[in-house]
Amino acid sequence: MANNVVSMENGKSEKKNREASVENFLVKNRVPLLVVIAVLFVAALAACIILGVTDMQRKKGISAVDSIEYTLTANAADASDADMAARREAALAALQPYLGKSDIVGVRASMLAADIYYAGKDYASSLDAWLKAAGAGAKSYTAPVCYFNAASCCEELGNNADAAKYYALAAAADDFYLAPHALFSEGRVHESDKDYKAAAEAYQKLIDTYSSDAWADVAQSRIIELKLDHKID
Repeated sequence: MANNVVSMENGKSEKKNREASVENFLVKNRVPLLVVIAVLFVAALAACIILGVTDMQRKKGISAVDSIEYTLTANAADASDADMAARREAALAALQPYLGKSDIVGVRASMLAADIYYAGKDYASSLDAWLKAAGAGAKSYTAPVCYFNAASCCEELGNNADAAKYYALAAAADDFYLAPHALFSEGRVHESDKDYKAAAEAYQKLIDTYSSDAWADVAQSRIIELKLDHKID
């Protein structure tokens, strides 16, 4: 018990000494400490300003892309082919300052450019734009949409190998609403290339993963047909 009392008293003494040391340190170094605090405050303020400016620029960029899209599509049903061609050309020119951005503005701009190229049957340029948008928004919900459309471009270009690859990437994304369609399209492309084993694997994956989806029924019918034709075991 006596030893405990001594230890407690020693602890109180040590605590007082530490507090005194800290107080002396603060008094002796109050100017440097004030400088450090001021520097930290300025750095935090600068960070807030940068974030605010970045957010403002992002909103401005999105608004600009939306405006370009509106000008392109307004009353499109009543526009002549020549008028729409001129609109597409003007829209692509207006999008140029935003296509190089790596944020949501760049994603939106590239997706709109890809749509414009596709409508003009420039499938190679459309493919490049879809892949650029997918890369810029790799973690976004837009990525699988971009891969799906990139696959469609590849089919138009006769590149079934890349089409199957991009359909598979689209189908692998979480919560992609067209995943069953993407899996079926992957199988269909493999089947077109006479790679029946790969086609059956894609169809079976569709059936196993989305058994209640209508595309699963179509996939099942394709597997039955392939077996009847002795193209798979």
